[in-house]
Amino acid sequence: MAGATPWRVLEGAFTSTRSQSLAYYATFPPQEISLRGVVLFVHGIGEYARRFTHLFDALCADGFGVIAYDMIGHGRSDCDYRQERGHAELFQHMVDDTNAFITFAKKTIYPEVLGDTSPPALIFMGMSYGTLVGLHTVLSEQHSFSGMVLTAPAISVEWTCVLKCQAIFMRPLGKLIPHMRITPGVNYNYLSRDPAFVADYLADSMVIKAKMTARMALETLKAMKKLRTDTRVTTASSAFCQIPVLFVQGSADKITSVAQAEEFHRNMATKDKRFEKLDGLFHCIFDEPEKEQVMKIITSWLNERFSPSSEDFLTVEDAEEVRGAEGATVQG
Repeated sequence: MAGATPWRVLEGAFTSTRSQSLAYYATFPPQEISLRGVVLFVHGIGEYARRFTHLFDALCADGFGVIAYDMIGHGRSDCDYRQERGHAELFQHMVDDTNAFITFAKKTIYPEVLGDTSPPALIFMGMSYGTLVGLHTVLSEQHSFSGMVLTAPAISVEWTCVLKCQAIFMRPLGKLIPHMRITPGVNYNYLSRDPAFVADYLADSMVIKAKMTARMALETLKAMKKLRTDTRVTTASSAFCQIPVLFVQGSADKITSVAQAEEFHRNMATKDKRFEKLDGLFHCIFDEPEKEQVMKIITSWLNERFSPSSEDFLTVEDAEEVRGAEGATVQG
């Protein structure tokens, strides 16, 4: 589609349970489009929601609304501790914030965009570290989800010699000097095979490029262990395992572990689960040369499971044609 998108966009801020201001970004198809569902998107470490507007465009074009926010210490959101960017005092704070955002969206965004219609299906989609936050949010069972899309998931780590050595000191460092930055968050050499994207990423002043703090690293490892040992993941009768799930990851991802994601996928007792390993792709799959293929895989999977809320379903192209015809009639 040429020109400006027809999406309905809302931006602003909501207040966390700890009284911090967190920025949000929501985008929905035109009112004429029958909604298939709403995707809650959670970004990765160092990034922020508006870096993924091209993904949101693809979802809107297929009839999905998107709600996203900048995690604590990221983007335009407040910090958890002084001016410490890319840091959370507790991993649970990010889970609490995500639940608070969903509640805010249901009370504030939905009525403005959807009116008094019944709440649409809610689908979680996370990128990298956002998958870890999102999975714990789903497992908190404060909100009901109808689907999960986990992209380049940061579910666990491969215990290299360096990481094992760091882990020995992580607990005391996390308690004694919690804000000391010791652990690289991202290996920039393996972000994407698109040099233009990497250059843009590194030039973006809102992207956090500092190392992870000792406490953030410790909290992350604890969250990964908690997820790995949660029996609801391996219990077929659990509410968690009733949710359809799609994993999408590049085979050449060296930032998050493909092997750990595959193991987590195998261990899940979910019947409707699928793992798409894309040959040769790096970590940032939405910004690889094959990004259109990636988005097609995701939207096709979603479309198979989420039908339009109305039998009289209009595509974005249909709606534009209707508006064009109405405009021509008025001019005539």
